Amino acid sequence: MRRSSIIRFATVAMTGLALLSTMPRTASAQTVSQLSQAEAANKALVLDFWTKVFDAQDWTRAKDYLADDYIQHNPNVASGLAGFNAYFSKIWPNPKAATAIIATEFVAVVTQGDLVQLVMRRSRAEPGNELKTYDSYWFDLFRVKDGKIVEHWDPALKPVRN
Repeated sequence: MRRSSIIRFATVAMTGLALLSTMPRTASAQTVSQLSQAEAANKALVLDFWTKVFDAQDWTRAKDYLADDYIQHNPNVASGLAGFNAYFSKIWPNPKAATAIIATEFVAVVTQGDLVQLVMRRSRAEPGNELKTYDSYWFDLFRVKDGKIVEHWDPALKPVRN
């Protein structure tokens, strides 16, 4: 996939998110009937990956979803299934107990061709006043090929070291 196509998709998705925020909460960005069979399968794969791996914090399940040569654009995680496992096995040494799993609530799930974008709201402590919070939004963009996630983008930055 060309870089310009990805940038165009991200721009359209973020514009759509801005418009979505002005719509009633019952409105949906896309319905299953608007998606092709391949897009619906890609969306289902990415959502299942998120539920089984991220919500459950179970890095051992990543092999069911990620291609061995998975490309990772987060600067903190190496590419490849091995790179994903090396990073997440350190922060999630054991999966969550089933009763402790909290499902992520997505603000939007946008699917176009082989791309699936997840957008979620995260409540954060207000710097300097831990009694207040503010909402921050995060996205994860995945590319799917042949029933596996082959590429991932998010807005992560390298940690600042003092």
